[in-house]
Amino acid sequence: MSIEPIGFLVLLLGMLSMLHGARFAITALCLSSLLGAAAALQLPALGGSSIQPSHLLVLFLVMTALLRPVQTQATLSTLAYPGPGFWFACYILFSVVSSFFLPRIFAGATLVYSSARDASGMMSTVAAPLAPGSSNLSQSVYLLGDLACFAVVAGFARLGYARFIAQQLIVASLVCFAFALIDIATFQIGQSQLLDIIRNANYTMHTAEAIHGFKRIVGPFPEASIYGAVALAYFAFTLMLWLERVESRMAGLAALLIVPTIVLCTSTTAYVAGAFVVCMFMLFCLKRLIGGPAATPHLTFLAITLFFIPCAIIALSLVPDAWDAISGLLATTVSDKLQSQSGEERTAWNTLALIAFVDTATFGAGLGTVRASSFIAALLSNVGLTGTLLFVAFVYSLARASGRYKFGDRETHAIGNAAVMASIAQIGSAAISGSGTDLGLLFSTTAGLAAGCLAKPYIPRHRTARSAANRRSLEASASLMRAPMGSAR
Repeated sequence: MSIEPIGFLVLLLGMLSMLHGARFAITALCLSSLLGAAAALQLPALGGSSIQPSHLLVLFLVMTALLRPVQTQATLSTLAYPGPGFWFACYILFSVVSSFFLPRIFAGATLVYSSARDASGMMSTVAAPLAPGSSNLSQSVYLLGDLACFAVVAGFARLGYARFIAQQLIVASLVCFAFALIDIATFQIGQSQLLDIIRNANYTMHTAEAIHGFKRIVGPFPEASIYGAVALAYFAFTLMLWLERVESRMAGLAALLIVPTIVLCTSTTAYVAGAFVVCMFMLFCLKRLIGGPAATPHLTFLAITLFFIPCAIIALSLVPDAWDAISGLLATTVSDKLQSQSGEERTAWNTLALIAFVDTATFGAGLGTVRASSFIAALLSNVGLTGTLLFVAFVYSLARASGRYKFGDRETHAIGNAAVMASIAQIGSAAISGSGTDLGLLFSTTAGLAAGCLAKPYIPRHRTARSAANRRSLEASASLMRAPMGSAR
């Protein structure tokens, strides 16, 4: 194991998190989740795996909660049945168990594109017989980190930190936009190497690509599709906050700034998932308009999507050069994608992944065994039908929590809904191009925030006991005052 220069900074932030508590830890986690191409630690023994700064900070986030008994209690309470945390924990624990047993039970039963890295740190591009690999361990560690992040964030939200967490996610979206600008600027001046300090992970970097004259925006991530998926999640979160008038100025500004970068990142994933997200918001605003209560932001969003955007498209069609550039971009990234070499390769991954699902009698090949190009295919081929159903139960429980919210706090409810939308946006993006079952720490953060906001606020046990004692004392005093004079004597 070797520590990268950025790793020492992460260790310092981790120790400061333990010292200063939840607010500092959440801020560090939200900002570090942007460093998707960075490595804090390198692990040559695990095929050259890289540990990102955010994954290392999760360890300190957990320790921050464990050092404070009330936060520990709140964290554990988020995993109780029948809440979303229970189903998320079941899904992850089942996945971890499958990573040990299933690759050995079904060894050689089918051909797969492995998620494991070879000695040079690269993933194989040739199908091979199913067998255990280093990725079984690494993916298990990542998923356990996701569960820890989910539980701690949900616990903090139940303790009243929901608004603060939402503010840090808004700040992270603004920083994401700033990274996009820096990426474009360094590319234009031919100084892309200036960002190498945050692009030191052992991944294949697609940082200097362009399509039809449009620079593929990657920001602090290895490729445009990952940037597009992350930016779309931030857009969904901030847009919902703006619609619900929670932190509306900052959230509205963040949503407005990050939209152009999603459009210009030239990512098929961002375009298809973005269309799905916009349709979800249109349905949400129409529901508010019909059933109420609708506000000015809901009407504004409907006006933009149903009137101004179509008018802008018509106006662009009257400018031949601009229309040719945009239509060429869309043809390359959407309509012609499946015929490209990348599209054919990804289709082969998904095909072999689904064959592995059938060849293993729907049990799956085990977490981290099969590489796919869709989160759905990855779920079925890695953790089988059981793991897939557990994940579906988690998503259903998370979505249902919004409709069952009865605690009367409009702001907390709105933040929870925004986090649900961001989580669904990430699932949509992963369903298009996700290579594995790990949705990442940003998903765990937004899903945990949603679960914490849409659950009953956590009241520490000692406060509950004290309140019960005070209530009994007041009841005893009241009964004495109501008693007849003779009985009092």
